[in-house]
Amino acid sequence: MPFEFLSDEQVARYGRFPQEPSPGELERFFRLDQAALEQVGERRSLATKLGWAVQ
Repeated sequence: MPFEFLSDEQVARYGRFPQEPSPGELERFFRLDQAALEQVGERRSLATKLGWAVQ
């Protein structure tokens, strides 16, 4: 039996920003800053390399 866990409104909003993001927000969302790069260096293992690359 299928089960729906999202309302129709949630489905319509899924994968969308609530408002158009600014260029600065897009940069923060999709680029690694120095702090994130340091985290990558500290957690660099076979198990995490693929996860960081995909994200």
